[in-house]
Amino acid sequence: KKGYKYVLEDGVTLTMVGVSPKVFDVEYFLSQEEADKIIELGSPNLDRSKVDGSNSSKVVTKSRTSHTAFLPDGFFTRDFRVRSARVARLSSPAFAERLQLVRYNAGEFYRKHLDTFASREFLPKGGQHAFGLEAYKVWANWAAEKLRKLSEQRDIPEDFREGGPLFPNAEDNQRFPNAMLTLFYPAANASNLFRALSDEEWLSWLGENVDKNATGVMEGLLAAEKKPHYLPLLVKAWEDALGLPELHYTFPKPAVNAVSHFFAWVRWAKERIDFLGDDVPVVGRPTGELYPKFTVEFQEKLLGCILDDHSEGLVTRVTNAEWYSWMVSNRGNNHVLFKVLKVFPQLAELTIKTWEARVGAPTQLRYKLPEYVKHFHPQRYVTLFLYLNNQTKVGGETVFPYSVDRFSDEEIVRDGMDECSSGLAVPPLGLHASLFYVQTPEGDVDDMSRHGGCPPHEGTKWGSNSFMWDSDADEGADLWTTK
Repeated sequence: KKGYKYVLEDGVTLTMVGVSPKVFDVEYFLSQEEADKIIELGSPNLDRSKVDGSNSSKVVTKSRTSHTAFLPDGFFTRDFRVRSARVARLSSPAFAERLQLVRYNAGEFYRKHLDTFASREFLPKGGQHAFGLEAYKVWANWAAEKLRKLSEQRDIPEDFREGGPLFPNAEDNQRFPNAMLTLFYPAANASNLFRALSDEEWLSWLGENVDKNATGVMEGLLAAEKKPHYLPLLVKAWEDALGLPELHYTFPKPAVNAVSHFFAWVRWAKERIDFLGDDVPVVGRPTGELYPKFTVEFQEKLLGCILDDHSEGLVTRVTNAEWYSWMVSNRGNNHVLFKVLKVFPQLAELTIKTWEARVGAPTQLRYKLPEYVKHFHPQRYVTLFLYLNNQTKVGGETVFPYSVDRFSDEEIVRDGMDECSSGLAVPPLGLHASLFYVQTPEGDVDDMSRHGGCPPHEGTKWGSNSFMWDSDADEGADLWTTK
């Protein structure tokens, strides 16, 4: 909870200052000497900050006027990777990137943004949950039947009984959906959810139509081209109001896809290889040529193995003749394997079995595809931002504009960056740090973690990002940035 202190084994102290997103103030992590060393190592390479653009490119933008530079690799930088991972409770220092030096001169800023990457779509069409009006009706019919049966065994709150306004009715386009939206609207509004998703206009639209008890509001919200992804949040608001665990609903899982299986296998294989140690053939160990990685280069190696180790007839049966010809002609190019995996779910098993045969994998290193796996791909997971100096007396805060928490009662106004006037504004206290999570516990990007760097009023603010991932950071960066 907010205000709770965690003291780690090395004396580093974390104090929770924000709940959504989860933000900690960190003390005793670095010394002034180390802060000066970070500035010294990074300053020669400082350049105008860039952001993740389309097609994996990096671009300069008016929304980010600061200057940045990644520190060169070395013992000093690697030590911080170890320490950052320890603070964030990650399983390996490899999950942390090299430190990035950040300089904000007076008036320079970085407007609200996510630290995660978003320039590439990994899931194939149909790989996401199929939320929408049809899924809403399926849930409503399930919940209605469940309530009928449960009412024979125990008391149900009056509004949720059959005939009550909150008893699910899939065919009703006014009374029940508006009653359900009445539960959802206040919670979503209070949490700043609509603002975080840039859906303020939808919030106003919902409020106006529910107040008028309009017909067809649910249809207007959950239409395929509108906001169907709000459905799980609507259902959760209804479940929370009812308060009966028997009515907790699990939405049908999306169709299996080869990309999700591939990423899950790479993560599993890495962990298994680490556990098995010398029982793994040399070629499959971390220093081996076929050690599983998330990189584009590893994909290219696997595609070569598939084409070399199997007949044209076999690969064609798994894919088709046109795609086989395309794979052969594009062999050696980037992302070829992924493009085929997106189209042919059955290729995942052939890819994994090919690797197992190539490395001579022992029984303990042979993988069985699960019926379903939640999609995962390498992504930034948590950020540790270090405040390296104490020169800035006014400004320079790290602001989380959609958080309902506050660091203090001070009203903040910063020229050129209106988001600094709302939300949680963490001051740049010298030799402190902010640790904040950019993914939810379920492994999804947390939209509430949008944040910005407010402009210093005077002087220079020096900081340093330690970006940490849910997997190997260097491999993840390669996957996202290789065109």
